[in-house]
Amino acid sequence: MSENILTLNPPVEARRPSRYLHALRDTLWFVLAWALLIGAWELAVQVGWLDGRVLPPPSVTLPYAFSGEAVVGFGQQRSGLLEALLVTLMRVSGGLLAGSLAALVLAVLITEVKLLRRLILPLVQTLAPISPVAWVPFTIAVIGIGGQAAVFVVFLAVLGTMTLSLSAALDAINPQYLNIAHNLRCTRKQIWLRVRLPAIAPSAMTSLRMAFFGAWMAVLAGEMAGINSGLGYMIIMAQQMYNMPLVMVGVMTIGAVGFVVDRLLLLLGRRFSGWSS
Repeated sequence: MSENILTLNPPVEARRPSRYLHALRDTLWFVLAWALLIGAWELAVQVGWLDGRVLPPPSVTLPYAFSGEAVVGFGQQRSGLLEALLVTLMRVSGGLLAGSLAALVLAVLITEVKLLRRLILPLVQTLAPISPVAWVPFTIAVIGIGGQAAVFVVFLAVLGTMTLSLSAALDAINPQYLNIAHNLRCTRKQIWLRVRLPAIAPSAMTSLRMAFFGAWMAVLAGEMAGINSGLGYMIIMAQQMYNMPLVMVGVMTIGAVGFVVDRLLLLLGRRFSGWSS
């Protein structure tokens, strides 16, 4: 009598698409979405649904962006698109860096000192929701009109939200990590450098991305309030001269640069906090 032996092969796990295929797919969808939008925009102007004098079509705006005519001002105040972009990026970088570092210091103090937590946290919670635009008149009155005013507006826009976000991330750290560190007789400095700060790295990078959007909008608002340089200044001057192609070029530049910087921050966050997954 023979025995039938049933052999079971281990299930074959389906291959998951590589990250390169995911990236390619996302890129194709991105290109398709923008192609549809640009096509609809051009069509709407050509058939008369939109006024091309107010909203120039892509066939006018895109060539204008690379024509060398995208400039505003006269004499020493004459500014081109690339120059305006670099000035704005320098301002937003300075304000974002200063605001993020100050927010980290405040978050550490709030976490470490209960008295400061009770004093500082309510103030930050009250000031954080204030729009950066609301700070512009105060900033001009205190600092004056100039690039420093725009940097300070960015600083204020970043400080409140980053402080609350980092403080919440520090409070959400798994207590077991801290208990293990204490049992290993780690010093306070070691706990901060090897436990707390690495633990909040993913949340900090996400907060930095969100803070960048606020900083990007804040610096443009500051530049539109009397500063004679930067993308915000270029757009407001183009609007006053009714140079709508230049206005659209400025708006598209704001969106494109914001998208690129956000992608770079996302990649940076994955590189430094990928261990959390």
